[in-house]
Amino acid sequence: MTSRRETRGAAKRCPGVEGGYVSLELVLGLALLVLPIALIVLTLPTWLARQNLARLAAQQAARTGVIAASPEQGAAAAGTVVADAGLDPATELRLSWEPGSSFARGGLVTARATVESPAVSIPFLGSVGSFPLTATFSERVDQYRSGP
Repeated sequence: MTSRRETRGAAKRCPGVEGGYVSLELVLGLALLVLPIALIVLTLPTWLARQNLARLAAQQAARTGVIAASPEQGAAAAGTVVADAGLDPATELRLSWEPGSSFARGGLVTARATVESPAVSIPFLGSVGSFPLTATFSERVDQYRSGP
């Protein structure tokens, strides 16, 4: 009987094949699962802010362009919106007018604003890569407005 107890005890003391890999699994789990999710969570507000900025720039360009009957003034208004957000309008904003846009009475003006957004943005460290976010906005020119 004593020999059986000794063999059972010996089997319990024997380390398994996977002993010593917990630290490696922890590091790989953090690096492959937690870190990418954390980067996405940190970058998501920047993506949403830049999409909103593109939408606001397109709205401002179309509205100002319709009121002033000038695409140049509309583009200047969109540049002001982007500059107020702390970006350089010369490099981070592309504004275009749809080919069918008409600044005549009753015409439809459609502005398309594209703002560059960082692919990954970590607060206090910086950003990596970029991709464009585009928004369009249409505004109808008043049929009965005074002016040319």
